[in-house]
Amino acid sequence: MTLFCFEVDGIKLCHLGDLGHMLNNKQIAEIGKVDILMTPMCGNFAIDAAAATEIYGKLGAKIVIPMHYKNERCPNLPAAGVDDFIKGKTNATRLEVSEAEFKAGVLPAAAQIVVMAPAY
Repeated sequence: MTLFCFEVDGIKLCHLGDLGHMLNNKQIAEIGKVDILMTPMCGNFAIDAAAATEIYGKLGAKIVIPMHYKNERCPNLPAAGVDDFIKGKTNATRLEVSEAEFKAGVLPAAAQIVVMAPAY
């Protein structure tokens, strides 16, 4: 498993890569609280929507960016779509762009899921 955690301008970001299993308590503690979490949620090759939801809750993420999901640019990808991840959640926002800017001190108090438009 390879994941990347780093801090930039006072914001701790964690990119879970192609995480294919639930994180255990030791791994959660080693990562610590994160401000922005980029998480797979596709189910087939990586964790599914339920596991991604559990992980972002345990890490205390303020911004959650789903990744590695089926979309209009890769409709034949054997993976779940982002709707499977945001279904029933009131804390999700869809952006029409593939970039966003976040600043320390103005992040939401509770987790906000930010779905970006595919860039490729």
